[in-house]
Amino acid sequence: MTVTIGINGLGRIGRSLTRIVASVPHSGVEIAAVNDIASTEKLAYGLRRDSIRGSFPGTVTARGEYLVVNDHAIRTFHHERPERIPWADHGVDVVIEATGRFRAGTTARHHITHGGARKVVISASADDPDAFLIFGANHQNYDPVGHDVVSPASCGVNALTVMAKVLLDRFGLGSVNTSVILASQGWQRVQDSAAGNSRDDPRLGRAGGDSIIPHNYVVGDLVRVALPEIGEMRYSYYCVPTPIGSLAELSGQTGRPVTAEEVNRAMAEAAAGPLRGILAYDPDPTVSIDVKNNSASCLFDPSGTQTTADGGVKVRGWFDNEWGFSNRLLDLARLVGERLPVGSSRVSWSVA
Repeated sequence: MTVTIGINGLGRIGRSLTRIVASVPHSGVEIAAVNDIASTEKLAYGLRRDSIRGSFPGTVTARGEYLVVNDHAIRTFHHERPERIPWADHGVDVVIEATGRFRAGTTARHHITHGGARKVVISASADDPDAFLIFGANHQNYDPVGHDVVSPASCGVNALTVMAKVLLDRFGLGSVNTSVILASQGWQRVQDSAAGNSRDDPRLGRAGGDSIIPHNYVVGDLVRVALPEIGEMRYSYYCVPTPIGSLAELSGQTGRPVTAEEVNRAMAEAAAGPLRGILAYDPDPTVSIDVKNNSASCLFDPSGTQTTADGGVKVRGWFDNEWGFSNRLLDLARLVGERLPVGSSRVSWSVA
């Protein structure tokens, strides 16, 4: 089955999604339409030339109101609000909301009620979605009838959650502390700006290339939404001036004393088995650039594992904060698209 998707926002996530679909034969996903306020010509240029990913491995052209990617025509729209986009006219079943602006479940739902899509996946730690679904942890909880607007949380939450899942299942886990070091974000500025970010913290408007910037608005405790057994946790996030490659660290108490070798073996077995493609394992000493274009949610770094005699544990993993997360967005789009319930929300849609 091929799931037909639309993408709202062709920024860093939207371009990554398009590149992944175009590069994977028989991906199970087809992009029928995209919406972005930029012109079709600029969208084509942004796909062809990317400062992080390099030149597009194929062909991208603009033909009227279509992006033609490797001879596949994608309809482009240029609306500022979700309720104006006629997704149903182009057979879109699942919309990936990737603008970063419409992360509230109520607003994202307009893709369904006004645009005629049947499901929405929000590419962020959304506000009040029907469900947070993290692959490798709780995606099996998806309810085709009750979950219309879903979110895979964030790239950092995904990296932390898959490591926490292995520890929890193998050894037990509680008293969790996490820390995420994020590479430069698309919303950051080259120079200080008092306006333009969606949060009240003035530090988020500071020049991204000059400072380590705390980001208190990233919701790290969404890990326990997927894994409620771990109980309360503490978390911190920081943005740093590196172009690609982010770091996730997690510490806590296991149910019994364990060795670093036991922990690393458990991670390697999970990466080769039930979490294959979601958790990766690299025995070499790694730095942030080594995770570039890695499609896993987390590239586990065994050199960072520490344990204590009383059951304390600390683990470390890397993640490409656009590429791995975009792969999980597509996994989620396939999941909801392949399990669409009988009957359609399109019966009463209309463009406002």
